[in-house]
Amino acid sequence: MKLHIVPITVATLCILATALPAESTIGFRQLCSTTPVAVQRGQKTTIHVRSNYTLDGSYRVLFDRPGITMKSLETKLIAAPHQGRGTPGTPFRFEVDVPAEQALGVYEFRIATKTAVSSVSHLLVTDYPVVNESKDENGSTATAQEVSFPVAICGMCGNAEDVDYYKFTGKAGQLVTINIYAQRVTKAVHSMQSGGSGASVMYLMDSILTLRRSNGQILADNDNFVGGDSFLTCKLPADGSYFLEVRDTRFIGNPKYVYCVEIADRPFAHAVFPMAVQQGQTIEAAIVGHNLGALEKTTLRSAAGDSLGWKRISITTPQGQTNPVPVLVSAYPQLVATGNHSLGKAMPLSLPVGVNGRLSEPDEVHYYSFDAKKNRYYLLEVESDRRDLPLDSVINVFDSTGKQVNRGDDGYYTKDATLYFKAPSDGKFFVSVSDLHNRGGTRYIYHLRVEPSGPDFEIHGKYYYAQLAPGTRMIWFARLSRKNGFKGPVEMQVEGLPPGVSFTPVTIPAGLNHCAVILSAEPDARIDARLVRLYGKAMIADTDGTSREVVRAARVTCELQASGGSQARWPIKTQIVGVTNPLDLVEFEATPSEITLRPGEKVEIKVRVKRSEEFTGPIQLAMPFLYGNSIVEDQLPPGVTMSSASKARLTEKMVEGTIILEAATGENAPKPITRFPIAVMGRISMSFSISTNYASNPIRLTIAGAPANAEQ
Repeated sequence: MKLHIVPITVATLCILATALPAESTIGFRQLCSTTPVAVQRGQKTTIHVRSNYTLDGSYRVLFDRPGITMKSLETKLIAAPHQGRGTPGTPFRFEVDVPAEQALGVYEFRIATKTAVSSVSHLLVTDYPVVNESKDENGSTATAQEVSFPVAICGMCGNAEDVDYYKFTGKAGQLVTINIYAQRVTKAVHSMQSGGSGASVMYLMDSILTLRRSNGQILADNDNFVGGDSFLTCKLPADGSYFLEVRDTRFIGNPKYVYCVEIADRPFAHAVFPMAVQQGQTIEAAIVGHNLGALEKTTLRSAAGDSLGWKRISITTPQGQTNPVPVLVSAYPQLVATGNHSLGKAMPLSLPVGVNGRLSEPDEVHYYSFDAKKNRYYLLEVESDRRDLPLDSVINVFDSTGKQVNRGDDGYYTKDATLYFKAPSDGKFFVSVSDLHNRGGTRYIYHLRVEPSGPDFEIHGKYYYAQLAPGTRMIWFARLSRKNGFKGPVEMQVEGLPPGVSFTPVTIPAGLNHCAVILSAEPDARIDARLVRLYGKAMIADTDGTSREVVRAARVTCELQASGGSQARWPIKTQIVGVTNPLDLVEFEATPSEITLRPGEKVEIKVRVKRSEEFTGPIQLAMPFLYGNSIVEDQLPPGVTMSSASKARLTEKMVEGTIILEAATGENAPKPITRFPIAVMGRISMSFSISTNYASNPIRLTIAGAPANAEQ
């Protein structure tokens, strides 16, 4: 089957000689698969990036980490109209250059064109020579494609019942590892549907690997090793030929189902145990892996000035370097769980602390104890799933009598358990860590962090991309998740914006949990795109009354198309803002720019837009972000709503509308606020679930009775 190729990082703009008809509805570029999806470090390679909407005018590719560069190779304009959700998109050629010292692993990338910015796609940097799946048939052992290892095979399960076979020669006693990247290189792609509707829609590839001898005998197979990606290892029994079978477990096929299979007889590590070291300390850690040359342990060293957090390190073995594995550098003392398999043998903890544990056997449970103060908050957090390990952790908390008083399970888009625990009394409490399915084994390794906690906050919302033409605005929606009784104000910030782009300062006050983040481009802003960072900061009092500044980065998620036109979301690392050529709305103004509301009152906002010459489609005016008739995100204070009497749908060539805001009375009346920035959103839909969200000029909203010091 035919494969395609992709690039990543910073691309140069190609000057294209001919012109395609102007887009009448301009949306962000929905990237699909990348082929080949892997590039060997130290190499320059041509790849294809598929997209729903053209990538003509691509001038920059931005990765989540520095190093890789990429440029467009297209010299002619290519039409790429948006089609059905199951379609694979139109391929565009790029050249990717990966430095020899580039860190191995999966990278996110975003593409900026002169017209729009893109969603996320992925690229894998591998240590092995890349071989593309042959265009010839390879659906049986008789037609298997011959390869030699070490190798990174980039292929595609492109059709229903597609099975790919690869043939290699091995020697008796040779230990080979086979590792597939499929879900890990497509998990944040906007649209991974395989067609169909309802329950018949299939999404990410669910790979299964099978290794056979030349006589068809199965030597090893595996499914779902790292998430839905498979891994197997096998000591070859004899000299001769071997066959690797790659397919989807459901026999589903789709040109979006790209994969990379690494086959090697080199050192491979899954993890180290313990997998955390205190800053400035040195420890010994066991290596969990294969082909380690009898090496069982390694030394983890952290200098006093090392940065805190998770890192990926390679281990030197007699057989060479391993692949990178995760290691945490922590400010806290680190312990190793030993013999704490019952409540009576609970390991005592002095907080704050980190504990490294391994559930070696099925049904194994680890117990810990700590002394708590009444009404004090404590954070208990496990990390395992996020480090590509199989534990589906559960945390239980018991009082001194053994009565369960709290439970923590899945955290933020992860099977890692997280729990904020408020102690109901002074005294000793016990904590257990177990697997939800009572599994255990060598790889069931975890790190448990236990620390005193207090008032805190998280930031969520819709802000993973913005594209705005000079002189126009876009709107994001930010939402606070207040933790542990935090009630204070949070000042929002955006850093890294392109030159000529700014945001309207906004602070979310006490009593409110959301806001609009209004981005504006100056009339003379030049075409440019940057990865940015949205965050919030607040002054929060410690238990001793001392205030400290707390900064929390916004948690970024991308939109994923799901069954029936609905949407799911997935965490990503990047936010992109781009200045583009003129879009569908050239001007978008709202009056008045200052409004005051009292309980029971209404106020009208007049809206006028100027359309581009090409755009005659509908514009939906709104204050909240709606999905269907449901409010997904909001910017208005509680008690203030947009009236159904608003003239909010501008059809064909209509350019004027009216938004009516009304304030509730009684118990639902809005609380006082002064000059809180809001904006009218103009939503232009590309499809049922995808839209471009324009913003009017900022409007300062006052709810009568706000104290003067509440002004922002």
